[in-house]
Amino acid sequence: MLKQLSIRNFALIQESSVPFGTGFSAITGETGAGKSVFMNSLRAVVGGKVSQAMIRSGESKATVEATFDISTNEEAKRILASQEIDADDEVVIQREILAGGKSRARVNGTVVNHATLEELGETLVQMHGQSDQLLLRDLRTQLNLLDEYAETKNEIAAYAKKFSEWTALKESLKKTEENARNLAEQKEFLSFQKNELEKASLRAGEEAELEEKTESASKFEAKMHAVQELRNTFDGERGLMAQLQTFQSKTRQFASKLPEMEEWLKHLGDAYDALSYIEESLQKVENSADIDPVALDRANSRLAQIQRLKRKYRTDEAGLIALLAKRKQELESLENLDADLAEIQKNIRKAEESLRELADKLSEKRKAAKETLDKKVEEVLHSLGMPKAQFVTAISEEAFSQTGKDRIEFCIAPNFGEGQKPLRIAVSGGELSRVLLAFKSVMAEKDRVPVLVFDEVDSGISGEVGNNVGDALKNIGRFHQVLAITHLQQVACRATSHLAVEKHENGEGRTVSNVKLLSYSERIVEIARMLGDAKSETSLAHAKELLEDAHAT
Repeated sequence: MLKQLSIRNFALIQESSVPFGTGFSAITGETGAGKSVFMNSLRAVVGGKVSQAMIRSGESKATVEATFDISTNEEAKRILASQEIDADDEVVIQREILAGGKSRARVNGTVVNHATLEELGETLVQMHGQSDQLLLRDLRTQLNLLDEYAETKNEIAAYAKKFSEWTALKESLKKTEENARNLAEQKEFLSFQKNELEKASLRAGEEAELEEKTESASKFEAKMHAVQELRNTFDGERGLMAQLQTFQSKTRQFASKLPEMEEWLKHLGDAYDALSYIEESLQKVENSADIDPVALDRANSRLAQIQRLKRKYRTDEAGLIALLAKRKQELESLENLDADLAEIQKNIRKAEESLRELADKLSEKRKAAKETLDKKVEEVLHSLGMPKAQFVTAISEEAFSQTGKDRIEFCIAPNFGEGQKPLRIAVSGGELSRVLLAFKSVMAEKDRVPVLVFDEVDSGISGEVGNNVGDALKNIGRFHQVLAITHLQQVACRATSHLAVEKHENGEGRTVSNVKLLSYSERIVEIARMLGDAKSETSLAHAKELLEDAHAT
């Protein structure tokens, strides 16, 4: 429960510290006094949205601090433990709103992020304003309310798990069928590529080997061409050796006339021996040629084939080998797809059978709960000024969804003789407020959130119905701490405690709002004000009588 709320520089509230008791607390004040500001401060401290406009003019920040008793709130303790925040039976939440709309929050002195603050806040306070009443028109909200009453948490968890499995199988089937269609359309193309690459019999490293072989042959061919050129120089009638022999012969003829030519003949003999050695060496090189022209042609042809495939498929040798493996796998998959599809379809049928069983159990539990829920809501509505109202939870079957196979819709006939219509279109704002209050009355014992806040739930209500609304809030206060903004004296006098929000000008020429816990005598004055005249003896006497009567019952 909320023990205390301290507010500083929050909009019109300069500084206020308010204690809270158990049961039902009424919050009253003139229109514009700051009741909504007070509610917004509470909403902010448990994770609601904040803005710079919430900071009091002229101040750098606003601060709201709330103290909660969590002695019986196991979920709040779990969240605190997960964040390694020390807490026994009490938790203090502080939120500072800074310039620019930024904020920071601390829980028992430890800084926490906004997600943690929201999660913790949801276990401590549940707020119901005009927007929450509108949410009651939403079918998802209606389903959640029925499930909360029926206590279907375990059934929903089991169903949701099987639903996820079933949807995953259906998605797998969809993808497999799409893959099958794509592969079937490409089968001829895939087969052509597979056959062409398979026929090529590619081997890793073969291209490098062929390139090395052809490169060596090219080098050897160049070498032999050079040898042949040199041989041509040596051989023939005009070759180097023949001319040298002719030169030697003529030198010998002239040696008798020119004695120094004898020395020349000696050098010419050495030259002849050297050239003979070179000629023999060229002959040996020429005779050592071991190139197989046929093998070389095959190598060049093979290399050309590989290069053609590389250009065609825009990849390298390794990519061609990988592509062949891929095409084989795809064609094998195509052959196995029928079996795969049959297996997935079998698993879907099996999962759907289990899903239907779980959906049936969930539906049965909802139908059983709706009988008592409808009756109890109807009873509360009768006491809230709708004596002839008929309330029915319509359950119809639809396609499986995350929440089962049921379509839940609340229907109501607010007045006698009118046909039942969906709640989302059939009631006014005041009637919707009473339906929300009826649900909260019925759910009071099951709702685990300790603090319930109602913002003008009595909107559009007056007279005797106001008494019933007050009784309903008082009854909810037996199980929860209830805070309710009200303009009805019939509601306020039934509260266990009473807070008044007042607005006035201070000595500094500024307007401020204060929140005050009223004593018994102050409550009489406030209720008299709500009756129309806080100074009238008649109003004061009536107010006192209302308080006494409300607390005598």
